[in-house]
Amino acid sequence: MNEGLVITGKDLKVVSSNRGASLLSLQGEIAKDDALSKHFPDLAGRISEGRFGSDFVLNCIPVREGLADVHVMEAGDLVCFRFVPKEEGKDARVEPPELKFLREQNKNLMTVIEEAPIGIMLINEAGNIVYINKKQEENSRMKREDLLNRHMRDVYPKAYEHPKVEDMYKALFEGGQKQVSVFIDHYYPQFYRKDMIIKFFGYRLEETGWTVLFIEIEDELYREKRRAEKAGQKLRQSKIFLAQVLDASPNMVITTDSRRRIVSFNKTAERILGFSPHQVFNTPVDRFFPPEELPKLYQAMEANTLWFDTMNIYRFDKTAFQVEIYATKIKDSESGKNIATLLLGVDIEEREKLRKNLIQSQKMNFIGELVSALAHQLNNPLVGVMNISDVLLRRMDQSDKNYALLKMIREAGVTCHETISRLLSFSRKPEKNAWVTVNVQDVLNASIEFVTRHSLFQKVELARNFHPVPFVRGDPVLLQQAFMNVLYNGAQATDGVGKVEVSCSGVYGMGNQVEISIKDNGRGIPKNDLPRIFEPFFTTKSEDSGTGIGLSLVYWIIQDHKGRIEVESEVGKGTAFTIILPAITG
Repeated sequence: MNEGLVITGKDLKVVSSNRGASLLSLQGEIAKDDALSKHFPDLAGRISEGRFGSDFVLNCIPVREGLADVHVMEAGDLVCFRFVPKEEGKDARVEPPELKFLREQNKNLMTVIEEAPIGIMLINEAGNIVYINKKQEENSRMKREDLLNRHMRDVYPKAYEHPKVEDMYKALFEGGQKQVSVFIDHYYPQFYRKDMIIKFFGYRLEETGWTVLFIEIEDELYREKRRAEKAGQKLRQSKIFLAQVLDASPNMVITTDSRRRIVSFNKTAERILGFSPHQVFNTPVDRFFPPEELPKLYQAMEANTLWFDTMNIYRFDKTAFQVEIYATKIKDSESGKNIATLLLGVDIEEREKLRKNLIQSQKMNFIGELVSALAHQLNNPLVGVMNISDVLLRRMDQSDKNYALLKMIREAGVTCHETISRLLSFSRKPEKNAWVTVNVQDVLNASIEFVTRHSLFQKVELARNFHPVPFVRGDPVLLQQAFMNVLYNGAQATDGVGKVEVSCSGVYGMGNQVEISIKDNGRGIPKNDLPRIFEPFFTTKSEDSGTGIGLSLVYWIIQDHKGRIEVESEVGKGTAFTIILPAITG
C-alpha cells in the first residue's frame, strides 16, 4: 500500500494531500480545508492544535484496511503527516491478533457513533468541540470542520440563553458532576426557527476529563406525543363539559351498562335520591326500585326504542315517590351496537309543586286585582261613615244611651279603613326605580328588634343563626314588613310561649340567592289548609285574632322582589317558612 502525505495548518485543516492519503482515509477522498479528524479520528484524538514543537511518530493509527505509523513534522506554519502503512508479518511491530481485534472493534464502534440517530459531541476540558458525529452535523446545520476546535458557547450562544442549558454546562464543566440529563419541552435552538422538544445527556469521562454530550431533538415520535397530549386534553375538556351539562339538568340522569350496573350519576340524582356517586357506581340500578316495579325496569332496559312509564323509586331512606322514567339506548358510533342505557327521571312531585305555585301566583294576581277594585269602591262610603260618626259623637253627650253604640260604629269603621288601606298598599306595585342595595341580615335584625317590643314576644324564645350572604336589590321597608308578618305569625302559632328560629345563609351555584328561614315550634297548619294560607282573608285563627291579610302581603312582597316563599308544616310540631331572594350578580 502506498504511503500517504497530508499537509495541514496548525489548526489541523488540510492544505494539500496526495492520492495515497485519500486511499488510507476512513472517509475517502480528502479535500482542501477538510478537518484532519474527519478522515483520521483516532489521530485527532492523539494530537491537538498547538502540540508540536518537535518531530514525533504516532504508531498504529487506524487507517482504511489496516494500521499506519504517522510521522509528524512541523515546518513553519504547516504540519506534515506522513502515513507509512504497516504490513503484517514484516517486523516485530506487526499488529498482534488482539490488537487487530481491538482495531476492528474500534472501527465498528466509530461507525456506530458516526451513524447514530442522535447527535453526539466530544468536548475537551476547555469546552472546545473535538468531535461531532454526522447527526449532530445535521442538527447544527453547519459543516463539521466549522465546528471542531471551537468553544461550545461560541458555536451555540443561543442555547445558553436557556437556564437549563446553562445549569447543565456549569454542572459538567465547573461543578465536576459526572452526568447530567436535561429535558426541555419548548426549545428554540440555534439553527431552527421553530419550537421543539430537545433532550441533553452529558457524561464526563473521568480518565481524560473530557465530556460526551448526547443531543436528541424533536422527531416524529415526539410530535405524535404532542398530538396525543393535545387530543387527550380536548377529550378531557369534552368529558368535563358533558359532565357539567348532565349535572346542570333539572332531571335525574343515570346511565347503566349491559348488566344494569350504574356508570354515571348526575348531581340532580344525588340531590333527589340522597346517594353520593361512590355509593352507587358499579352497583345494580335495581336498588332504586321497589320489587313490584322491577318488571317495568327490565322492559325499559331491554327496549330498543324510546321507552316511557311512571314508576315508584326509592330515596336513600327507603321512602318512595313517583317519577316519570324515560329510557333510551346509547350506541357505539362505529359499530352501531348498544353499549349503555340512559335513564331520565322526572320528579313528578317537584313538577306538581311548580304547577301549584304557578296556579297560586295566577290566583293571587286575580284576587289582588279584585281586592284593589273592591277596596276603592268601599273606601269612599266608609270614610263618610267615619266622618259622620265623628260629627255625631262631638254633638252627643256621653251620657246618651246611644253614645256607646255610635262609638262602636266609629271604631268598626276605623278598623275597616285600616284593613282597606293595607289591601290597597299591598295591591299597588312599588316603584322599582327607588329600590336600593339591601343587606338582608340588617333588615332581619331590624325586624327582630321591632317585634321583640311587642307583648306577644315576652315569653317567646327568639334564636338567630346568620351566615354571610350576598346583597339583594329591593325595598328594605317592604321586606321588613314581610319578615315582621312571618315573625308575628310564628309567635301567635306558639301561643306566646314557644320558640322561633331565624336563619339566613347564601345559596351559591348557577344563580346566587339568599335563603331566609323562619321556623316555629307551634301548633302547625293542617295539611288541607296549606294550599290556601297565602290567600287574602284566609286564616286559621279566631275572628278576633287575625284578618287573613298578613301572609298575603308577605307573598306579594316576596313575589314582587322576584323571589319565592315556601312553607312546610306538621300539626303539633310547628311550621317553617323559607324565603328565597335573588342576589345581585356582577
